[in-house]
Amino acid sequence: MNIRLRCPHCGNEISVAAAPGLEEKVAECPHCHERQKIGAFVPCLSLQVGDHRYQLHFGRQWIGRQTDNNTAEVQIPDDSRYMSRRHALIDIACTAAGLRCTFEEHGTNPTQVQGVELIEGDIVYLNINDCLTLGDRKMYLANEFE
Repeated sequence: MNIRLRCPHCGNEISVAAAPGLEEKVAECPHCHERQKIGAFVPCLSLQVGDHRYQLHFGRQWIGRQTDNNTAEVQIPDDSRYMSRRHALIDIACTAAGLRCTFEEHGTNPTQVQGVELIEGDIVYLNINDCLTLGDRKMYLANEFE
């Protein structure tokens, strides 16, 4: 199975064969010829929140409420303050079957995936178009290339 990635230098799309640990391998972009780890390329996954998309990257990343002193990689505005500053971890990795995306609950306020409430420490697999509710903000796992 192939996965599609975007070059961080030129923005062009490339396709590579999925394999475990692919993120650590080095590849050359066929468009700009920059050599880098595949993990530096942008996977096709993002979080769609209203009209805004938050690009996700390979590895673990915190999702949380946007604040001045927040260290979460993906910070989402939430005026209700119902989303925690470091609400959940999303992990994106390569497998032989393609990209694997997991969601790990850490917030003190409610979180739902597809309408099912999670408790702290729950880890679930996410698929494209899955609906996440963090606090009272709905978001969807989106495929950037569709």
